Amino acid sequence: MAHDVFISYSTEDKPAADAVCAILEKNGVRCWIAPRDIMPGADWGESIVNGIRSSRVLLLVFSTNANKSRQIKREVEIAADGGVTIVPLRIENILPTESFKYFLGNIHWLDALTPPLEKHLQEVAAKVKAILSTESVSPPESIPALLASESPDRSTACSAKRLARDRWDHCGSDSYVSAFIFLEMEDNCAARTGPIGSDQWNG
Repeated sequence: MAHDVFISYSTEDKPAADAVCAILEKNGVRCWIAPRDIMPGADWGESIVNGIRSSRVLLLVFSTNANKSRQIKREVEIAADGGVTIVPLRIENILPTESFKYFLGNIHWLDALTPPLEKHLQEVAAKVKAILSTESVSPPESIPALLASESPDRSTACSAKRLARDRWDHCGSDSYVSAFIFLEMEDNCAARTGPIGSDQWNG
């Protein structure tokens, strides 16, 4: 079963991760979290990879413990490689290591720095649901798919441009920047020369 959110956390931060999971699921967000969602007898590493790839968002509970965890770095890398939106939730006021900055440097962070953690969680849930709502408008491959139609109209182009902007704000994906640039060209040229054909899209 596909999940909305994969919760990535260090074992030492399990109470915080469990609290995040509980508030998200209370708000109707389907979560994948270890060890709860690893089936008995299943390979741990394979289960983690499948959990990330079957989710739409990876929520990283970021702390000193996570910052030094090689396992967490691997999870973030798998999410980035798979186009899964990464949402870091900082529960300690620390800077990420250089290896984390590579993946998280241009991503907006959520903060839950001042205790108790619980007072921040409803806001976290609301923001995660907003991200999922944006994603539900169009999955990652749908913007390029718009270009496959023979004559995308101006309103479609404008809608996709707005989605591309939103997606770039959330995950910084180069594919969305490419789609945005293409759709800017389509929007500007449509009135003069007609829509750009799908055969001219090389993204």
